[in-house]
Amino acid sequence: MIRIGIVDDDRDSRVRLGQEIAEYASVHGIEYELNEYESALAFLDNSPAGFDMLFLDIDMPGMSGMELAEKIRETDHEVVIIFCTNLQQFAINGYSVGALGFMVKPVQTYAFNLNMERALTAVSRNHSRDNKDSETKFVLRDGTISRLVSVSDIDYIEVRQHYLLYNVKDSTSGARVVIKNRGTMQEAVERLSPYGFWRCSSSFLVNIRSVTAVSRMNVFIGDELLPIGRTFKESFMDAFSRYLAKKGWEDPCQ
Repeated sequence: MIRIGIVDDDRDSRVRLGQEIAEYASVHGIEYELNEYESALAFLDNSPAGFDMLFLDIDMPGMSGMELAEKIRETDHEVVIIFCTNLQQFAINGYSVGALGFMVKPVQTYAFNLNMERALTAVSRNHSRDNKDSETKFVLRDGTISRLVSVSDIDYIEVRQHYLLYNVKDSTSGARVVIKNRGTMQEAVERLSPYGFWRCSSSFLVNIRSVTAVSRMNVFIGDELLPIGRTFKESFMDAFSRYLAKKGWEDPCQ
């Protein structure tokens, strides 16, 4: 199932694009879910998380499509963005937010099919990368021992002074062990954020796949409770919501 969103203040443009999507999906046997929004603010206020693909108009009142894309990229680096616009002069700016491309209105079938083919390839690559993340392994120094650890076995990392404490599930016993490394939180973020790790506070970096429950103030990983810091609350909750949405689970945060 591909999750697609259209954000455009012009109803006729939304209808036209929706028809192109329906026709392409019918011809190619693609299952999809489509949500439409009449403004960038409506998208931010009401959108479900976990989109695979977004078609954004640039010239919209209140907040432009470019500004919306910048906001989206603060928490979602994977969703495929395509701009649909009358403003060709702004098209080149789309690449600063990682846009796949742009289409000039009114959208033509040939141009749409080319962009859709590229978008689906990117979505497929994103899904494949998500599936492979759990197979990725890192070498962590544990005193005089070098341990080969799967990303999926790392539940969270805590920083204490100049050390990183990796809380890791033992692949044999299932018990959690702590591997102490010298390092900084920024180093851990740079290393693990591509694999679905998000900061819930200044001291903790969490594997979103290991989260078993959340409350307004805490993250639960099994029986362990970690605090959610005010600075990181919005980005962490958004990441958790998108993770649930991609899994097709109900989001308890909404």
